[in-house]
Amino acid sequence: MERTLLFPGSETAFALAVSSAAFVLGLLLLAAIAAMGALRRWRKRRMAAIENRWRHALSQAAEDPQGAPLPRIGVWDLPHFLEAWNRMLESADEATAQRLGTLLTLHGIDQRALRMLRKRSTRLRLAAITAAGHLREPRAWDELEQLAQDAGPATSFAAARAMLRIDPRRALDVLSHSIPARGDWPLARLATVFESLGPSVVTNPLVTMLLRRPRPGLERVVKLARYGQPEKISSVVRGWLGSSTDPDVLMAALACIEDRSDLPWALGAADHPEWRVRMAAARAIGRTGKREELPALLELLRDQVWWVRYHAAHGLIRLEGLEPHELEALREGARDSFAADMLGQALAERRWE
Repeated sequence: MERTLLFPGSETAFALAVSSAAFVLGLLLLAAIAAMGALRRWRKRRMAAIENRWRHALSQAAEDPQGAPLPRIGVWDLPHFLEAWNRMLESADEATAQRLGTLLTLHGIDQRALRMLRKRSTRLRLAAITAAGHLREPRAWDELEQLAQDAGPATSFAAARAMLRIDPRRALDVLSHSIPARGDWPLARLATVFESLGPSVVTNPLVTMLLRRPRPGLERVVKLARYGQPEKISSVVRGWLGSSTDPDVLMAALACIEDRSDLPWALGAADHPEWRVRMAAARAIGRTGKREELPALLELLRDQVWWVRYHAAHGLIRLEGLEPHELEALREGARDSFAADMLGQALAERRWE
């Protein structure tokens, strides 16, 4: 029989079937994409409307948690709500935070947040961890302690921050090994926490950590030590300067020098064989020195190591009692070209400050 469009051969029929199927699948794919786009837009509009109701309820709860008309929060909406609640708590004062916490308790959301701590999703756990901290929720302590010790950087730091909100003194005791050792915890954020807790809370834990001389992590503790009571911190540091030969320990101790009475230690470290110690000495002399320390800094300005010269130059321009024209004269009269160049650079940076 002759092959025609009405009576195609097997190969032609197969090709037509494949083409038809591909066409239908293409149409179905386009329809699915359109449906997904419509669903996404619907969800976005729905979430915007829900968040408006949440904001209204939270605003009212900041004044009267009993009368705030909080709509029912479904399972899928709970993480979004907790994130919005956490954002509001970040800038709330103590009284407002307490009222907003009462709102969650009245609606049983505190219990639901506690259950979320065990979820595998990082996003759900972070929302629950932060909420537990804002609620000062002691029932979350054991779970938070485990998360702070074992989890990844984001989750562990959030758990540590929540513990510090719930019971700062107990948390500092529990976290005294983690704070120096966890280099993946942002030091700037830890510093903000220590500053907010105040010297009366953080001083004794800081002294304990300093006496332990953690390795690694000593430098982190020294940077946080500025938020403790200076008289207690400096007594530990003086002990290091008089008893240790470890360059890392000496550098950490020199970084704590803020009083002129400790200058002899810095001057004694200015000729240390380790260049990092000489650099730390230059910084310390620059912070607390006066005109009398000019010879020591001039000597460091001729050091073979660039970083020592750099900090010596910056120390010189900060010395109390030296006028700008005297610094210019020192630069012009410097016999060492490296010293003259470095002092010129430091003076130029100072003009731009």
